[in-house]
Parts: sequence; structure tokens; C-alpha cells
Amino acid sequence: MKFAARFRYTDFMVRDLGRIELARGVIKLLPLPPDQAFFLRHRARFRSMMSSTAIEGNTLGDQDSLRAIVRPEDSLADMQQERRNYWRALEWMEKQADRPGPIAEDYIRELHAIIDVRVVGRRGRKSAYRTLECPVVDKSMGAIDYGPPTPRDVPGLMHDLVAWLHSSQALALPVPVRAGLLAHRFVSIHPFEDGNGRTTRALATSELWKGGYDMRGFLSLEEFYAIDRPRYYRSLQMGLPVNFYEGRHDPDHTEWLEYFLSSMAEAADLLRTTAEGMNLPNGALVSPWERLSRQQQQVLNRFLMKLLAGEQAPDRVRPGEVSDWFGISGNTAREWLGQWRTEGFLEPTTAEAERIRAYRLSRVWWELLEHVARNAHDNTIK
Repeated sequence: MKFAARFRYTDFMVRDLGRIELARGVIKLLPLPPDQAFFLRHRARFRSMMSSTAIEGNTLGDQDSLRAIVRPEDSLADMQQERRNYWRALEWMEKQADRPGPIAEDYIRELHAIIDVRVVGRRGRKSAYRTLECPVVDKSMGAIDYGPPTPRDVPGLMHDLVAWLHSSQALALPVPVRAGLLAHRFVSIHPFEDGNGRTTRALATSELWKGGYDMRGFLSLEEFYAIDRPRYYRSLQMGLPVNFYEGRHDPDHTEWLEYFLSSMAEAADLLRTTAEGMNLPNGALVSPWERLSRQQQQVLNRFLMKLLAGEQAPDRVRPGEVSDWFGISGNTAREWLGQWRTEGFLEPTTAEAERIRAYRLSRVWWELLEHVARNAHDNTIK
């Protein structure tokens, strides 16, 4: 069942693509104060995590979500685990964004494994496609909302989807259009027993990031789906029959793309307006934290979450925490910490002659985070 995306460009889609490009160009070049830029980046990640999991019914509050991410724990409740998993998926996607080439099946299976894992610290596993029928049921009504393809068809459908994604026809499309088509086809295949919705939204974000549409890490698309969930689900369904084989196998995607692009344009417009209000005339184009390694930037974000969550000694970190955050061995965590100390990112909390059991964030970075935290509280946003 070869996949060939069908849609037509409408006036609304062309308008919204223009809005997205305008915002992308402004945000790329706009000088921002370092603390404001870091705040926007953190806020986007946090809202993406909160919104994508909230669509699936997760009601965990801000503070508990922050603690679920930064605290090493042996066991977590389901909602805590979902939030932690999605944050880790965003971190993993960020690392993959710089790697060349389109998304492959192994990428999708590994991303799903991170999103749906139920055991703390488990890493590296690639999810298998489902072997069971997996209808989507409206829990309030008990009716089937969607009947996905049979399990025996899933591997072939996924192979065809990825083949399309690698094709010259797909690569010639505007990145936002391609991301929208990837998301809709993936969720229609429903290749896993659980976590398909979260993986769908993460895949769209991945495709945007890989295509250069992360907007300096400030864009959160998921929150615009969560604002009006009924509209999100209606747009996905497009009034098509319940059964995949009765119309969803080869739909016209125009209606979905209109919704997807309008949501992205709204998010981009709001982000552009916000960034323009923070503009730093004659400021540097690159904030100091953007020169840090990817892992250091992610650790900086964890420190910020510890601060916002009201953790004790939020400027401190131990090897065990780094090991838990990144799913690495204790020895590797200690090597990273030693390297970061050499680079001036961290400093030991003990005297030189004593064994180093913990590190604190260097003063220059801690002062930046204190500014960011004040920004977050002033804006009543985590």
C-alpha cells in the first residue's frame, strides 16, 4: 500500500507558510538578552512536555512535573513517568537534530521507546511494532473513534511512510508541510500499542527541528494543540470513516494541513511578538550559553528546574544525578563532571584535598539562572 501524500495548497496555507517564514527570519536574527533567550528556550521545552502529555489526560502540576524530571527516583507514578519521558525525548531529539538525513524507522522506534518506557533509567531499546488490534475508544461513550490497520500491515505501512519521507517528492516540500504529513500518516498507522499520540507530536517537532524550524529552540507547537483539544482531534479525523481501510488509507490531507499550519503560524506569530519585545539593540547575536556543549545546555536547564521546583541546594549536582538524567554509567558521569570542571562550567563543593562528591554551578552561570528564574516567576510561567 504505497503512500503518496495527497493535498492541495489553499490560500490559507500559503498565508500561514508566509507567517511562519517571517517569524523564523526575525527570530533567527533578533539579538536578545542571554537570560531572556534562555527563558524562552526553557519555556518552550517545558510547555511542549506539559501540553503533549496533557492531551493524553496527564494532570500533574508544574512543581511535581519539575521534581519528576530532576530527582533521581527508583519508581515514579505513571503521570510523573510520562512527563519525565517526554522531557528526555525532547533532549534526545535535540541531539539528533544536527545529524544529517531524513528520519528513519530506527529513529522512530527509538523515540517511541523513550516516550513510552516505564522503567526509570532504561535506555537504548527500540520499540517493536504492535502485534494486537488497537482501536481508539472514546472512554466517555464507549464507542470506537478509530480502527487502525491490522497488525500484519503495520510493518509495510511504516516502511512505505519512511520511503516517502526519503523521496525527492517529500524533500521538495516546505518543511512544515512535510512535518504535518508525517504526523498525520504516522498516527493513522498507529504502529505501537500505546504512546502513538505523544510520538506523533514529537515526530512533527523532530522533523521541524531537523529541517531548521526550531526557531532557536523557542517554538512550542504542542501547546497550541492542547488549547483546543476537540479541534485538534476533529482536524486529525477530517470527518473520515472510522475504519482505516475505508478512506483513511488514502485521504486528502488538505484539511489537516490547514489546521497544522495555522497552529504553527499562531505559535510563530506569538513567539515573534514576544521576542521583539525582548529585543536587545546592538546586542550580541549569540548568547553565552549557546556556546556550551549540548549536554551542558541540558544540564543548565536541569539546574533551572531544580531552582524553580524549590529543591534544596539547587546549584549542586552529584554524579548519580547526571547518570540518571542521561542514562549513562557512573564512571562516564564522573568523567563529564571532571571535564566540565576543567572548562569552568562547574566547581567542586569540597576543598582540593578532599574527595569530590558534588559540584556546584559556576557563579557566572548561576547568576544567569537566577535572572531566568525571576523572569519565569514574573511571567507566572515555568
